[in-house]
Amino acid sequence: MTLLITGSTGLVGQALVRYLLSETFYGKKPYKIRLLIREKKGNHHRQQFLRWCEEKKIDMFSGDLRSLEDGITFTQVPDPESSILIHCGAIFNLWQPYELLYDVNVNGTERILQAFHKNGIKKLIYLSSVAVYGEMNGTDGQGIKEDHPIDLNMKKNYELTKALGEELVKEYQFNHPQKLITILRPSGIIGGSSSTLDMFSRMFIGRFVPLPRGGRDKISLVDTQDVARAIVFLSDFQKGNGEVYNVVSYTPTLREVVQELGQALQKQKVSIISIPLFIFRPCYYLARLIRKIKKAKENSILIPFLFDKLGQDIWVDDSKIRKTGFKYTVTLSESMKKFGNFVLENPWYKQKLSFAL
Repeated sequence: MTLLITGSTGLVGQALVRYLLSETFYGKKPYKIRLLIREKKGNHHRQQFLRWCEEKKIDMFSGDLRSLEDGITFTQVPDPESSILIHCGAIFNLWQPYELLYDVNVNGTERILQAFHKNGIKKLIYLSSVAVYGEMNGTDGQGIKEDHPIDLNMKKNYELTKALGEELVKEYQFNHPQKLITILRPSGIIGGSSSTLDMFSRMFIGRFVPLPRGGRDKISLVDTQDVARAIVFLSDFQKGNGEVYNVVSYTPTLREVVQELGQALQKQKVSIISIPLFIFRPCYYLARLIRKIKKAKENSILIPFLFDKLGQDIWVDDSKIRKTGFKYTVTLSESMKKFGNFVLENPWYKQKLSFAL
């Protein structure tokens, strides 16, 4: 068995590879790991991870999701009938042009599907996102389940490319019902170098944190380690075929998230400032306009994603995956501590956060 992984240097990809080689899992099944690695220098954590992979003698194939030839060569393995392709690869970058996001997240997924088909790989696990649901308000207090419609009319951004990519996977599954395919939709991913918690960390102005409606809205979150465990759990050829699963570790209120994060960031006392939604949401349009003109500094508060997502009541139902027997292992406090350790080491956080343009 060969586990073929795209996006292995990303937040989930790294957690997945480390979990596969951990004492908890390693040696339970005979398998090989092969990673698709895009050539770029990247940050310190990426380089550190790649050195670790070299030490572990993991097979790393240099290629790009923008190349069909690379995808086909990457998935050429001697045991395709017992191999699994785990497609985590995507660009999650708020500053990249939509054309690049589309080429990697949508066209890249189409290329991976072609390679998966051509080389006869046994199973595909596609890492989607709850972002495909679009606006999550108006659910009358009920968590969003997997049968909730995907929003294909969103503004052109990361969320839309994930929705379009997932549609390609579903279309392929419809046309090839004999193929084994599972789709996972993680909620806001936290733990380690989480962009979700990066957003929250920017909200602290000293010990004060402004939140829409006093932070009573809910937000569904999942730890990177639990996403990795869910992927491995559903890698079984007998599980999850033709299914879509939401993956959610916990659904706290924004207030609870900020309080936990405050402790992780060594804040002595956190005071929540309640901001009416009709004041908070226009900040999204202002930030988006400014970001079209100029890229934000690392310590800037004015990022569109922050004002957009914190104006929603994001509650996602994950009862379906729980019914399979899957169980989460990481508590909210543990996940916050991991992020706290990461962010406190970063130079940008040591700067005074500002509305810098």
